[in-house]
Amino acid sequence: MTADDELVPVAVAPNEIVAALWQGVLEEEGIPVLVKVLGLGYAYWSPFVADRALFVRWQDAERAKEILASLSEE
Repeated sequence: MTADDELVPVAVAPNEIVAALWQGVLEEEGIPVLVKVLGLGYAYWSPFVADRALFVRWQDAERAKEILASLSEE
């Protein structure tokens, strides 16, 4: 992994559906996304309701945040 590949968190989605939606939007814009399940939700509850963190390369972070912010404006 190089410094250009460093991943940074850009958002936390409340569930799997929202995370998949956001991931799809970012990937359509050419931004690769890593989604990680947070907390104990996966172990003790349905993985569907667990929060998800979305990570992107550091150089894509600002653009990814702008794209996600524009979704909430619509």
